[in-house]
Amino acid sequence: QRCYACGFVTEGNRESQSVFVCKNPGCGNVDHADVNAAKNIRHAGGQPVSACGDLGTGQSVKQEPGSRATGQAT
Repeated sequence: QRCYACGFVTEGNRESQSVFVCKNPGCGNVDHADVNAAKNIRHAGGQPVSACGDLGTGQSVKQEPGSRATGQAT
């Protein structure tokens, strides 16, 4: 969902399983969705990436409950 060219993120960027079209009005990057994802992964090399896909820029809203993540009651 992240555009490799400009970094814009929205669910609408990935139009189908294979088609990626950036919805940022100033970008409009078009690529195969898997190729765009591979470019994002290559670009993220060396940066911390959480299990939820964050590029170390903030905390994801998708977090496991403490009891599931640690096996301990919260």
